[in-house]
Amino acid sequence: MNKNMVLIRRIGLVVVLLMAFTSILLVQAQDVPREKTLIIGFEGGPAQAPENAGLNATAANSQGHHQVMIESLWVLNYQTGESVPWLASGPEVWNEDYTSFDIPIREGVEWNDGTPFTAEDVVFSINLFKENPTLIFAGAIASEVAEATVVDPLTARVTLNAPNPRFVYDNFSVRIWGGVRIVPKHIWEGQDPNTFTNFDLAQGWPVWTGPYKLVKASPTEFVFDRNNDWWGAKTGFMPLPAPERVIFVDAGPADRIAAALSNNEVDGQPNLRIDLFAEVVARNPQVIGWTAEPPNAWIDPCPGMLGFNTQVAPWDSAAMRWAISYAIPKQVIADATSGGFGQVSPYNFPDYPALQSWLTENQDLLDQYDSTVFDPDRAKAMFEEQGYTLGGDGIYEKDGVKLSVDVLVKAEEVIVPPIIIAALQDVGIDAVPRSLTTASYYQARDVADFQIETTHVNCGSVTEPFAELNTLHSKWIRPAGERRSNNVWGWSNAEYDGIVDEIAALPANDPKEHELFRRALEIRLQELPILSLSQQKRIVPYSTRYWTNWPTAENGYVHPPNWWQTFIIPLVNIVPAE
Repeated sequence: MNKNMVLIRRIGLVVVLLMAFTSILLVQAQDVPREKTLIIGFEGGPAQAPENAGLNATAANSQGHHQVMIESLWVLNYQTGESVPWLASGPEVWNEDYTSFDIPIREGVEWNDGTPFTAEDVVFSINLFKENPTLIFAGAIASEVAEATVVDPLTARVTLNAPNPRFVYDNFSVRIWGGVRIVPKHIWEGQDPNTFTNFDLAQGWPVWTGPYKLVKASPTEFVFDRNNDWWGAKTGFMPLPAPERVIFVDAGPADRIAAALSNNEVDGQPNLRIDLFAEVVARNPQVIGWTAEPPNAWIDPCPGMLGFNTQVAPWDSAAMRWAISYAIPKQVIADATSGGFGQVSPYNFPDYPALQSWLTENQDLLDQYDSTVFDPDRAKAMFEEQGYTLGGDGIYEKDGVKLSVDVLVKAEEVIVPPIIIAALQDVGIDAVPRSLTTASYYQARDVADFQIETTHVNCGSVTEPFAELNTLHSKWIRPAGERRSNNVWGWSNAEYDGIVDEIAALPANDPKEHELFRRALEIRLQELPILSLSQQKRIVPYSTRYWTNWPTAENGYVHPPNWWQTFIIPLVNIVPAE
């Protein structure tokens, strides 16, 4: 046999093997039918570290991990106002002065490797966060917890450094997006939590308590298969979720999000531009929003905002920050991001009735310090009052130095940044965008590597003011280059800190909180460390082609985000479409 024939036969063998391998892959891909598979888009672009299920800043979270695997002790339901016990068996039990509380553990909870979930895991996790303050969600644990101890296998006790009756609500109830993770002691003990990836699919890692297990992770796709032995179903706490497989895929740009929904390639997306929603519904009437009427949007608890690095000149000056406020056309931004349904936000509160009542009773302050005003001429006058002179090139300068700023923006955002940059340039600032992918954006932002940052949100309060006020407390400030879990803007005001500390010791909605909030609000409005832009009216679209009983305003059993840890509630409620 000549060499050519040998080569041809070898090539043929390779082709046969490749075809067989492809066939195997197709069988694996088809072993769960589409009608038994739930597919959700995730935002933020491809995951930087898909094989990181740990607790550090680069770990995967909203790509399905904390929606289907990582369960919380309690889950706050915005629609009912109830904090639903989940891994906990009931409400926390406080001492008289709110310095200590007991966590009751639900009996029968198991990690997905079959190991019982106990108070040992809760205490181990809290101590882990205390000793490693840069881990995700560690900030409040590290700064406020004095001690965590095991009372018995189903009771953990936490002692705080100072009274804080909201501690459980803020940290263990998924108030916004996610909550403090409880990790399995038998897996994490002896590991360095700052580097441990908690990822080894062959070993069954990551191990969590949720109804699904991770079976595949790539930058653009995360696949989870149902754990039919899930503790929630075994104990009768919740029904076994109907989807046998859940896939989270990179949502992509706006046109890709719209196309995937139009073609029923996905069952839900984290967002859809309001101006595109009508086009999608026209092509696919099975797609629904939160409301049946325009703009079909849910109000996200995190209003859009612009933040200043107040530790860097000239943005350490309240007058300069106010000048920027006058330069920004907030209504234009609000309309551009909501398909013409824009709602400017006078303060960093979402438009929820319970919160807005706090602003209504202080309307005189909002009128006196009206940050919603758009007045470019006033902005220029304020620059000149600070000693700046307009140069022949249309840029202000002072002592021979031009007034310039690099504006940190997310590369994926295409609407707000050009408006911001143009507005700053129009009032004589040499403004240039520093465009980074979402992951890199947050890395820069969280270590205070910026002058002005926008296309972001500041999440805080949903029922009463404390949580939002607390995000600006100076206790969160770290040296430049070190990660901050809050107050990345570096703003510090001793009187404000004292007020926030006083509120922290009061039960929510205590009558004295109203007086203290007014004082804190006036300081914030005078200083303007962050600038609220507009309410975030967000369409959270779902397709009813394969799955129904999605949460809506009319079917409001829970709020709709599919990128939050609260997605576990829709997950156990959706049913196959007939």
